Amino acid sequence: MQNILKSCEPRKDILTGTFNPEIFTASLAEVIRFYQANQAGMHSIYTDAGQFFTEGTYATDGMKTVINEVFARLSGDGTAPAIHRLETAFGGGKTHTLIAFAHIGYIGDELTPHISHLMEPKWIPQKGDVHVVGIAGNEIPVHKPKGTKLIPYTLWGEIAYQMGGEKLYRQVEDDATAFAAPGKNYLESVFNGKKVLIMIDELALYSARLAAAKADGSEQLAAFLMNLHDYARTRSGISILLTLASTTDAFAKQTLRLAKLLSSITGKKIDSHDSYLPPGPSGCQNHQ
Repeated sequence: MQNILKSCEPRKDILTGTFNPEIFTASLAEVIRFYQANQAGMHSIYTDAGQFFTEGTYATDGMKTVINEVFARLSGDGTAPAIHRLETAFGGGKTHTLIAFAHIGYIGDELTPHISHLMEPKWIPQKGDVHVVGIAGNEIPVHKPKGTKLIPYTLWGEIAYQMGGEKLYRQVEDDATAFAAPGKNYLESVFNGKKVLIMIDELALYSARLAAAKADGSEQLAAFLMNLHDYARTRSGISILLTLASTTDAFAKQTLRLAKLLSSITGKKIDSHDSYLPPGPSGCQNHQ
């Protein structure tokens, strides 16, 4: 067995003394903005897909399992689960994992040299074949914003906006702006038979904010999640990824409630997945 000095090479910024641990603060919203609006507001280790997979990510078996199941589902395999819940304590890698899915969803087969060790080649999508929806629970408004700029302020409205921009949003605006959870007809109009990867990060945080803003906010969120899953489970081209913190972390009440809800929706306990091991402050990169 090799010792650590031979098997682990420190990152260059560790050796030069320029390491900044803040670059490892992942943000799904920033990556989504990078793809949707060409806005690069974070370190390139997250926005450069090649760098992300080669330098910023060590894939565990759990991460590989979820990647294969999600993209199998999107490729038409109806036996793969329609919904996954990623649950770890804060800092456990949930957002990092969603960013991996975002990259694969957006540029697919262009990443083949970097992801061939992560997933079956037959599940790698062609670039542009998958519509990616990525929502951060700490960013989406829970009140109608002031002003004339179109800013979605419901979860289902944000999904519609990311699917089809202002044009689609205006077409479904009555339901998109209502605080009552929409049903099947709305989802039909929004997804329209497309392959869709839906990622909602820090769902419990959003639930807590929504409950504080609206008396029945949590109930409507639960209703929407049930409608969304019922819709997705009969359509193999839709896959849903949700993240929750541990029930011992902040928003424990909302986390436990949502975990029970998701278990009841699927009819079984949803196992958490150990998503990744980051190249943390020690600066070690695994040599494969």
